[in-house]
Amino acid sequence: MRYLVLGVLFVVSGSFAAEAGGHGGHSPMELIWKGLNILAFLFIVYWFGRKPIAEAFNNFWKSIIARVDESEAELEKAKQELEKAKQELEKAKVRADESVALAKESAQSEIENSKKHAQEIATRVKERAKETIEVELQRAKKELAAFGILKAEEIAQDMLKDAFSKPEVQKNYVEKQLKALEGSNG
Repeated sequence: MRYLVLGVLFVVSGSFAAEAGGHGGHSPMELIWKGLNILAFLFIVYWFGRKPIAEAFNNFWKSIIARVDESEAELEKAKQELEKAKQELEKAKVRADESVALAKESAQSEIENSKKHAQEIATRVKERAKETIEVELQRAKKELAAFGILKAEEIAQDMLKDAFSKPEVQKNYVEKQLKALEGSNG
């Protein structure tokens, strides 16, 4: 609360100091007060906006991490399926070695078919996992950017509404605009 009061004092005192500068040109004191007003405004925006913005980004980031974790779980499942396929391949090799004595040609074709099948499954599983991860990552990036823009816009609008709800701020704004018009017509 005291930071808000200090910020308002900076803005108000800066307005009075700027009025004392005269009508022609910008005096150094007026520029200093304008700079202090800008710094005070930025400090107020930072002080009151950092927590909600940080929470929003943290929540969004956690959802992205959850999606990536899900993708990693799918990848792990794919690796397990690949391992099962490799184990099946090993079993097929053992069966083929046992049946070599009975039918050498039959065993050789079985090994080749099992290898091809295992490689096709492994290739499909890897490709599907990579595609899923890439799609989720791109979607998460787009959502994060859009969410950040919306939140920043909402916060800026709320801050302007709060500032312009005060009669003294409205009065100061109108006075400055009138002086600006007088200076341009003058």
